[in-house]
Amino acid sequence: MPDVVARLRSSLPRPSLRTVVTTPLRRRTYGNLLYLVLAFPLGLGYFVFLSVGLSLSIGLSFVLIGIPLFFVVLATSLVLVGFERRLATTLLAIDFEAPPWRVADADGPLDGAKRLVSDPALWLGLAFLATKLAVGVAAFTLLMGILVPALAIVATPLYYDTPGVRVGVFLPTELTQELSLYIPWNELLVGVSFVVRLSSWQVTSLVDAVAMSLGGLLVVILGLAVLDGFAWLCGRWARLLLGRSMLDRFR
Repeated sequence: MPDVVARLRSSLPRPSLRTVVTTPLRRRTYGNLLYLVLAFPLGLGYFVFLSVGLSLSIGLSFVLIGIPLFFVVLATSLVLVGFERRLATTLLAIDFEAPPWRVADADGPLDGAKRLVSDPALWLGLAFLATKLAVGVAAFTLLMGILVPALAIVATPLYYDTPGVRVGVFLPTELTQELSLYIPWNELLVGVSFVVRLSSWQVTSLVDAVAMSLGGLLVVILGLAVLDGFAWLCGRWARLLLGRSMLDRFR
């Protein structure tokens, strides 16, 4: 167990101020972004395909139509798993060895069916396809919650003076907080106290809009770093289920 924890710690990325600041300048960042953008629609498509295909094949198995349909779903899944491997290696720059399909060495249709059903690489691939929707939902949430609002802030100078549009920081009420620091000295209590007030602020000039845009640019850089970290996790998940590391445990 300690060896596993040590290997996990050694594989974790160690971001620094330099790596975070240079995130928008790296080509790999945009490959990660494309992978995350595609994760939700692909995951939704895989979920519909597997849930409908497997449920129909099981439900129609008593009239024998479900059995060939089941193998059609498995064979199609081989293609989808191969596509996901290529997607991970191309967009996430993840290098891993793809295990061979057992069905490739089949001596006939019956032997091919047996090899297809008994191939652990296929079932691990199906597990990856089934969890792709959860990955896609998380990616969509991060993209819409971090990157999209940040880009809207960066574009503030383009629309801040549009009629009917208000841009800024708007609070329901003014926030007031008193901060105090007291230090005992002999028989006296020496201290300082001041009041901090936070109120709404609206962009009304080009200077304010540029300041808002610069703040949004900082959020974009930090957001890209967060998305890069999530893409790193996606790559490790793909390597685990689509590579040989997990498959070797079945042998």
